[in-house]
Amino acid sequence: MRNHEQGVADKFNAFLRRAGERQGIAVHDFSLGGQDRDAGADYLLSDASRFALVEFKFREADIRDEVDKPRRRALCQSLPRRPDMEQRHDRCHFIVWSDPHRQRIIANIYRKEVCNCRIFGHAAKLEDLEAEVASRTVAEQFAQEFLDTGLSLRSLDLLNFEAYLKWLMQDVSGASASTLELLASDPSRPNE
Repeated sequence: MRNHEQGVADKFNAFLRRAGERQGIAVHDFSLGGQDRDAGADYLLSDASRFALVEFKFREADIRDEVDKPRRRALCQSLPRRPDMEQRHDRCHFIVWSDPHRQRIIANIYRKEVCNCRIFGHAAKLEDLEAEVASRTVAEQFAQEFLDTGLSLRSLDLLNFEAYLKWLMQDVSGASASTLELLASDPSRPNE
């Protein structure tokens, strides 16, 4: 992650954890490290039953850096051909950045922010010319929708998430793995 992306990730993840704590829900964020290349995200978020992927950027202008990632272009071109995966994508794959002028953190569905000709150019033959601004949301709204156990607008259950992740990693990114390795600790065993 470049610039202050990690600071945005830390602030957003801490905010989501605190919002979860207020509702009695434990939210966990897992850095994907080098797996981000195949998963198209820096972090996996979970409350142990629902899951989401998040790509972080420092500011909106940095979203253009996605053009340097061939696997992201492949994702953008593959989604329209797989409506079932596009539907899953829209509920679990996001991009988040800071808006320093308004001092807010903004989130959007990854494809609605990145999969457009403004990012990848007309040669990519993508349907959208620009980002879908109407689907953007602020961190507070994202947290509410992630934590809402009834609607799950910002997450998928394990079965649907695994199906999306397998398709994303193997069919789109060409990875040999279809799962992610996560490093976690057991809070009941503080000495480990």
